[in-house]
Amino acid sequence: MWMPPLEDAWQGKVLFYELVFGTWTVYMFLVWMWQSILREPLDEWRYAMITFLGAGAFWVNHYFLYAPKPTWLILINLYTVFFVWAYWRLAIKGRERSGGWKAAALLSSIVFTVAFIAFEQVARYGVEQWGMHEFCWMSLSFLGFIALIAWRGRSTVMPKPVAPPLFPTPKWRGLGGNM
Repeated sequence: MWMPPLEDAWQGKVLFYELVFGTWTVYMFLVWMWQSILREPLDEWRYAMITFLGAGAFWVNHYFLYAPKPTWLILINLYTVFFVWAYWRLAIKGRERSGGWKAAALLSSIVFTVAFIAFEQVARYGVEQWGMHEFCWMSLSFLGFIALIAWRGRSTVMPKPVAPPLFPTPKWRGLGGNM
């Protein structure tokens, strides 16, 4: 086999409906936090990337939770450092804001993570305590993603450009451009 085996005994509760429900709700939370509290709208792709990278912690947390002692701790700490670095690069770096604002914006990565976990836990609580079937949470998520896409599709908020751009911008110079 081309992949190292993952021991079933290492897994925590792997509940996909938690991840799906947490993803669209935390995306809405992230947009609200950046537009209403931090007052610095981001490009839509930046919201999507931050949410995707936040969801990546689910893999480490759920598939390696009971791995031999140093494994989980090393993996989750490495992923945390990577996530905070990526959050900085995607959302904060290059913005013409004060150091205090940048520190608060970086701390918002922790708020984002706590909110993501909280939304996932709402879904888990709904199944385990309220007796709701996970199908209900998947259905809510399906409708939630539709609402999210419709909401963000109507958005007229224009984010401020960040200097320098993360990726080169092609310039048209006749046939072939500059790329």
